Amino acid sequence: MQAGATALLAPWFDQRALLDLLKFSPLQLSEQGSPLGGKTAERLLALLTSSAVRKGSLEKMQFSRCFPDLLRTIGRCIDADKPLQLTLMAFPFKVPNAAKVGPRRMPDLAELIALARLDQLNAKAKSIYPPGLEIHIIHDGSYIGPVFGVAVEEVRRYENYFAQMVRTVGMDRFIHFYDLQALPGGRIFDPTQQEAQLSESMLDGWRNSSNRGECKDRFNKTLGMIDLRNLPTTEACRLLDHAVNGGLPPEYRDLEQRVWNAMLRYHARDSLLHAHDPRPICFPNAIHMTTQCRPRRLAIWLVRRGRSLLPWHGVGVVDRNAGWRVALARDVLWDPSYQPVFVQGEDTPFFYQQN
Repeated sequence: MQAGATALLAPWFDQRALLDLLKFSPLQLSEQGSPLGGKTAERLLALLTSSAVRKGSLEKMQFSRCFPDLLRTIGRCIDADKPLQLTLMAFPFKVPNAAKVGPRRMPDLAELIALARLDQLNAKAKSIYPPGLEIHIIHDGSYIGPVFGVAVEEVRRYENYFAQMVRTVGMDRFIHFYDLQALPGGRIFDPTQQEAQLSESMLDGWRNSSNRGECKDRFNKTLGMIDLRNLPTTEACRLLDHAVNGGLPPEYRDLEQRVWNAMLRYHARDSLLHAHDPRPICFPNAIHMTTQCRPRRLAIWLVRRGRSLLPWHGVGVVDRNAGWRVALARDVLWDPSYQPVFVQGEDTPFFYQQN
């Protein structure tokens, strides 16, 4: 980020002012019925698994099975009088789809809102346990980028911009970031070999799956991630509308095949990553969070409760009532009540503001 850009961004990066403006639901501690006077570890766990923080149900999380491990992990940090460690695999790159992020390739207000959310969580944790949190963000863009047509150089620029954003708001005191493949053990497996072992028969199985709803959802999400920058934004919007049905119009046969192939490749990489996740080795005393609901994992809301749109899938928006949110670019680009706001030295909007 250029020096001029940082200076112009200062009002938006002012941490105290930002947190005053963000309209998040209060983080409550009542989910597990843990009293405020309870043990510190139980109160921290109640915070992290409260409905304001946790995405998905406790049943889907299989909370009863992972509760002892979570409590022990928190207890080890407290016994050592150190911050509670959390890891989060996230912030890979802005998805290369203009219908979702417009022309933007770098982080914007959407990512900043997520950072403020993490800061709010840390402040709440500190009110229970003064050392607070230590959040380790694992960038997985270099690992999954090739599947969706995102160059490693672009991934690195996104990571560097994100790091500058974290430092500018002063959150580098508790937020640290790493590239997945730079972690010890992050390159112990070759995803291309795993991809080669998955055959066309698996694609046919997905197409003919009895669980057609899951297949449609997988297809829709993959199209939303794949590089469509060569298409006009209006055309990308139209294809996203088609994709909810699990396919594309006949004239897009080649693109549809690209989506199916990307589904296969991403499945291979995702499966391999979960089988050889380096985080338990690199961060043995951490709780490993996710942005997607998975059994025995703590999934969290990155923006606010009930809003599943992830920052790298959208743009930052400031509504007329001063509400801050993440939205799809398609929902604001053609709405005359929203105007793009630029950072000095950049040619793509940092956010969209409603008149």
